[in-house]
Amino acid sequence: MRETSFYRPLSPWCFAIASALMMWTSVAEGQNQAPPAGPRYWTTQWALDDVDVGKLTRRLGAIGIDTGLDLAGKVSVKLEVGIPTTSLRDAAAYRFDGVLTSPTLEIDGIQLKDFRTAVVYRDGVATLKDLSSKYIDRENDSDLIGEIEGSGSAELVPRGEVTAEARFKKLSLAPVSDIVAKLYRRTATEQLPQSGDFSGEVKFNVPLDTVKNIATYQLEGKFSGRGLKVAGLPAANFDADQVRIEQQVLRVDSFTLTTAPAKGFRNAIRLFGNAAIPLSGTGEFQFRVAGDDVPVDAISGLLAKTKADGKIDFRLVGKGKIEAELETSAWKVEGAIASPGLSVAGVDLGVLEHDISWTPTTFGIIAKRDLADLPKSFRLEKLQCDYAIDAQRLKIDRINASLFGGQVNGSAAIPLDSDGELSAKIKIENVRPTIQLTQAGFASEFSAMISAKLDWQVPVNAIDKPVAHQGRATLKLDEITLGGEKVGELKATASATAGDLTLRGNGTLFDGDLSIDTVANLQAADRWSDVSKRIAKTELEFDGVSLSRLFALVPEVQTDLTGTASGKISIIDWGQEGGIDQHLPNADVVLELKRVSHRSRLLSRSIRLVAKLRRDILGIDSWVGDYAGGTARANGRVYLVDANDRIHPRADLRLSANRVDLQRGLWFLGDTAENFQGLGSMTATMAGVGESIRIRGSVDGRELAFYGLSLGSAHSGLAADANIDRLQWSLRFPSVRSRQGGGQVEGELAISSGRRGGRGIDLASRWRTRRVKLSQLAKQLGQANTPAQGEITGNLSLGGKSVRTVDDLAGRFKFQLAQTRGAAIPGLVGVSRFLGPVSLVGQTFDVGAVEGVIGSGAVVIDEFWLGSDIALIQADGKVFLRSGRMDLNALIATGDYRDIAVNFSQLARRYALRSLLPTSAILSVSELLRDRTVVVRVMGRVNSPIIRLQPIETFREEAARFLLREGQRLIVAGITAEAASSLGSQ
Repeated sequence: MRETSFYRPLSPWCFAIASALMMWTSVAEGQNQAPPAGPRYWTTQWALDDVDVGKLTRRLGAIGIDTGLDLAGKVSVKLEVGIPTTSLRDAAAYRFDGVLTSPTLEIDGIQLKDFRTAVVYRDGVATLKDLSSKYIDRENDSDLIGEIEGSGSAELVPRGEVTAEARFKKLSLAPVSDIVAKLYRRTATEQLPQSGDFSGEVKFNVPLDTVKNIATYQLEGKFSGRGLKVAGLPAANFDADQVRIEQQVLRVDSFTLTTAPAKGFRNAIRLFGNAAIPLSGTGEFQFRVAGDDVPVDAISGLLAKTKADGKIDFRLVGKGKIEAELETSAWKVEGAIASPGLSVAGVDLGVLEHDISWTPTTFGIIAKRDLADLPKSFRLEKLQCDYAIDAQRLKIDRINASLFGGQVNGSAAIPLDSDGELSAKIKIENVRPTIQLTQAGFASEFSAMISAKLDWQVPVNAIDKPVAHQGRATLKLDEITLGGEKVGELKATASATAGDLTLRGNGTLFDGDLSIDTVANLQAADRWSDVSKRIAKTELEFDGVSLSRLFALVPEVQTDLTGTASGKISIIDWGQEGGIDQHLPNADVVLELKRVSHRSRLLSRSIRLVAKLRRDILGIDSWVGDYAGGTARANGRVYLVDANDRIHPRADLRLSANRVDLQRGLWFLGDTAENFQGLGSMTATMAGVGESIRIRGSVDGRELAFYGLSLGSAHSGLAADANIDRLQWSLRFPSVRSRQGGGQVEGELAISSGRRGGRGIDLASRWRTRRVKLSQLAKQLGQANTPAQGEITGNLSLGGKSVRTVDDLAGRFKFQLAQTRGAAIPGLVGVSRFLGPVSLVGQTFDVGAVEGVIGSGAVVIDEFWLGSDIALIQADGKVFLRSGRMDLNALIATGDYRDIAVNFSQLARRYALRSLLPTSAILSVSELLRDRTVVVRVMGRVNSPIIRLQPIETFREEAARFLLREGQRLIVAGITAEAASSLGSQ
């Protein structure tokens, strides 16, 4: 007979008390004869120390008394024994009085400490009095110590009843749950409490011969539990005030289970009800159970490994009578269920406000509201069916379900013996569920309009034999969407007949075409695990699949890529031959990308991949095509499964590219790519997994320019790293070397992805120039065609965070200028009209310098100056990079300085060491040079400057300091020229 799960936790304690009662009566198992009147006794004292209780258990077993428990430990006994000398064969005539103690006693894994009880045996009845013990949770013995008290008696000669009562406090549930699992022969205990404690009182009596049959107990008690932890539920308190077993029926008059709000559970959970259950397995039953705010994820985890979200309120009332034959049983269960939102296995079931009914012939769930006026939030309208049960089968008829906007109808037969046939005929029309999918860290909703037909039969004893299946199934998926994006549609047919399994389908996928064709030729002895070995062919073909539609599924990745993908996957086998443990089938793969463009700019006319998938390794024979005006190639291996048997690709590839247009090829930099010009070539290796990809190699470039700075032809090493999971990458060129304009440019450049979700890049670079033609600087400022000549030597640093345009750049520069032609200076031609006969356009300035910063879209010139024997030029101000506008203040000093040489030298010596020039010094310099100096303001654009003459009073401190520093050049040049002239005249 089966025992109810409710009473299982009581069984060890009942058995323990009953076993203790019988330990001392093994000698009483003799002839059951009435003793002669007035036996005479010989009384003696017995004292036994540290007796192995296992031996006592075996002695009880020898006389037919099996406790059903594993007992271990040592006991000590002090007894006064009365031996009936005139009735030695009368077991009932013996007398025992004494005390049994044990420092540690283990009963089926339950550890008892300081066990003690008084033992009395009279007239065939063994009695335990004042039983007491402490209970130890061996895993947490310092945290929880329970207490047990009780008494009882057992009628042994003649065999009668066991009667006992017990009180217990704060007993740990974990060991008891282990015992229950053992009694049920379970290996998993997730459904049983694994922490918490319980207390209670119990009284019972049971025939000695049926002590193991719970249905024969007469019991009364009450129980409570605190801090019970089951599966993923928060800690709960349980109370059952009156529990009874009478006439083989377990009655729980009232029980409650409550939890307080906890992390992950906003509201308290409450279950309550009552029940009367026949312990013999047949008879009348009744129950009433209700729950409030019950989390379905915890319940689903308790009952099945199915993901569920939401909470429910429910009320269920049931009564009936269970007969030995199920078809003659009768019952009626009614109730209601409600939930503001429920999801099971990712399928959104919507709002529930439904009535439930279940009888021996019908089952139904139907919405409480008018079905004609249900809100869209109700996904399930009704689910009803008729069924019949007999000794041979369960027959389900008239399945009628309205759910997800469609209908499900059909019938099924499930045999209850081993000789029948399992069959199903199901029709699904226009059902549209929404399923929440999570893949590779991205969550998305899948939805489709589903229609299907199923007609299938198989002997129930041959379900595991594919060759025994006969039937046909058709599936139609319309309006497939994923993440709100339209995917396409699919029609497929599966059939099993004459030992062949086939699956054929076709449809559309992201504006392209899709087809699949699979055939398996089965053998009589095959199991389902053998089907993959029998597949004669499996081909998946697709053509014209839109890349932009495909990338739209991942909103975190914004590529603006367009194009199409076509290909064919031919599965050779499913990798189960030769005892090789692999996860993916062996297959040949061909993939071609066509007309790939970024923002309408063509990247590739065609890139073709030819690869083989073998033993979970994708071997890329070739991946070749045109790319950004050049060519690109790749080959190598991608290891798809890691050592932990996870799909975790690891690349080992060789890459090359030749004459790629950088503006197009670096499309992934966004608008920033416009600032990289030229043609690039590369050879590199790629290695690593998705969260750590490494690319190492070298690059060469021609006609290169970086934010307008011409690099000509250059070479550099390459180091790139990427984390695909986080959408982060970095690209470094640590050793850029270029010969440009007869000089040299060296530097290092690093670019990387900006903040997550941002569209800009982070940039850092440092450049060193040596004797580069000044014409390149003029070109940078917008003068594409200039006769200017000169050389530039110095340093430039340029970078920024989240750079999208030149406005986001910041940097600093400092250059020395040599042999600079006046024509290289914007606006100098316009200034010539203020200089009279002196023309500086063709003048060569042998020295000079420029220094400043770059930021907020402008070049801020702190100082720009040029010097020659006949002129000095000084300027400062701004040049705006995006528009080419200028706002400069310039000073041009020319003429013969010999007549003011003495006064000028005195001023220079006087203020040479001053950090700040006084106003009087600035006035003195301006007055002295009034007839030899021009002050202008240069505005307009670089290629069309506007010159405005300024009064000499606009002299500023910077201009005066410059003249005091560099004016000596003109004086010395004048004196030298005069001396040369005098020597010539002689």
